[in-house]
Amino acid sequence: MSLKMSQLVAQSGVSKSTILYYIKEGLLPEPQKPKPNVHLYDAKTIKILEFIKYFQENLGYSIAHIKEIVKDNKLDFSNSADMIFEYLSAMQSKEHEDEVNRILSDAKEVTIDPSLIEAYERCATQLAKLEYKMGAKILTQHSNNENNRLQKVIFDIILKVKPYIFNRATIQEHKRRVEANTKDLSC
Repeated sequence: MSLKMSQLVAQSGVSKSTILYYIKEGLLPEPQKPKPNVHLYDAKTIKILEFIKYFQENLGYSIAHIKEIVKDNKLDFSNSADMIFEYLSAMQSKEHEDEVNRILSDAKEVTIDPSLIEAYERCATQLAKLEYKMGAKILTQHSNNENNRLQKVIFDIILKVKPYIFNRATIQEHKRRVEANTKDLSC
């Protein structure tokens, strides 16, 4: 299905000037031009616009950073069932991997027990299996019209709720230990 610019603006909520800017920057594919002054956009352009908006609004990514993600990854915006995986893969940039490797190297140098990282990896593997199973089940039970919203909710759970829960548990454990130490000292 092809869309005219006015339809693309209406369905995506992105202004015409922003869409043209994204095309100029290489974030969106060039439209088909069957006649002079007739530009037709593939329906997957809406998904690409949603991707860009999500990364800007929810993760604070700049256009330059999104451009790097799009350049390095061959994202397939036509298959909605794979979009969560595509988004997560896009976030795993070489820069991010280098930063994590630097932190792990620093941890090794200051002799931090590697069992913490190993536990993270075990938990991450278990969670990844559960996330995939849950996501696949949810997406296959709903119509394509609902998939965009479902993808966003699943993505928000993975990127925002999961770290929040892990960090909250760390804070709660720290408070518990501080309170226990305070009680021990007051006796």
